[in-house]
Amino acid sequence: MIATSRVVLVEDDPTIRAVVEILLGTEPDLELVGSAASAEEGIELVRRFAPDLLLLDNQLEGALTGVAAAPAFKVAFPGVVVLLCTALDLAEVAAATDDIDGYLRKDQLAELADVVRELLAARRA
Repeated sequence: MIATSRVVLVEDDPTIRAVVEILLGTEPDLELVGSAASAEEGIELVRRFAPDLLLLDNQLEGALTGVAAAPAFKVAFPGVVVLLCTALDLAEVAAATDDIDGYLRKDQLAELADVVRELLAARRA
């Protein structure tokens, strides 16, 4: 039996949410267990589902950006891996933020499953 890693998505764009659902839905070892449009909703999902990985956009509905909310996700569930996935060029910001474990631009979503697996494998190592 294949071990399944659980993913929560925080993304305000419904089209991107649908694309991520399709991409993860084709992967037998990755399961999208919840999605939210705001950081505040996402924190509740992380508490509820205790995912292995959080896929986090930066520009969200609500008061918090993804970068600003990353520490709150780690407080809600310290074991979660946070992958910042945004259209903005925030690679340097993500690298300098302790609560963000990885970064992927939205124009590279075809690589999502591989990046998720790499981050989860690094956590287990």
